[in-house]
Amino acid sequence: MTDNLEYIDNYFKKELTPDQSGQFEQRITDDPVFAEEVAFYLSTKEALEVLLAADKKERFRAVYNNRIVEAPVVRMNPIRKLWPYIASAVVTIVLVARFVFFNIAVSPIKLADEYMRDNFQNLGVPMGSDNDLLSKSKNLFNEGKLEEALITLDPLVQNESSNYEALEIAGITALRLEQYDKAISYFQRLENYPKKLISNPGKFYHALTLLKRNQPGDQASARPMLQQVVDEDLEGKKTANKWLGKKWE
Repeated sequence: MTDNLEYIDNYFKKELTPDQSGQFEQRITDDPVFAEEVAFYLSTKEALEVLLAADKKERFRAVYNNRIVEAPVVRMNPIRKLWPYIASAVVTIVLVARFVFFNIAVSPIKLADEYMRDNFQNLGVPMGSDNDLLSKSKNLFNEGKLEEALITLDPLVQNESSNYEALEIAGITALRLEQYDKAISYFQRLENYPKKLISNPGKFYHALTLLKRNQPGDQASARPMLQQVVDEDLEGKKTANKWLGKKWE
């Protein structure tokens, strides 16, 4: 901490160059120990400011009550006296906060539920296409008639050259119905779709289904899939990267 104190202080006094400030901020992200030192600096600075303010108020109150101008009194600095206690308290707070922040486990089912709630409630239906089977299935889905929607999609997903959008909607519908094995089969076919797609969510949806099902071994299978989504820049990369950064229950 001693070696970095002046460096940290210079940053908050805005005495670093823009490049140096950028390096400082990047180091907070990359170096947990340095991040703790910055947190310690900020917490201690705030504690000292509070104590100094309290001391000044007390001094003013004493002068005001006595109605006299007193000569300066030499006395022991209360900050110095309390410093060991302040330092100990701040270190404890920083360490506890770091432990809590980095060690809270999250349920994979909760991750899946939140994603499904935000993305799988309504499907877009193009104007004037209500009569084709795909649009009909989407309308049924949006009306909450999930079983009917899946039945309507059945003719579109019978062969290996199925419409990729039909496979996606069928997988999402089966997932909403908690028919996990069926959903996985649709998403596997989608991720292995014979024609190259500009954007293919099959791999990510497959991992999502495993997290939602949460049977023994599902987490272990889902994690490398999510990593592959990130590594290969597939659809769902941003969410996959976020999930991989969390500790799972």
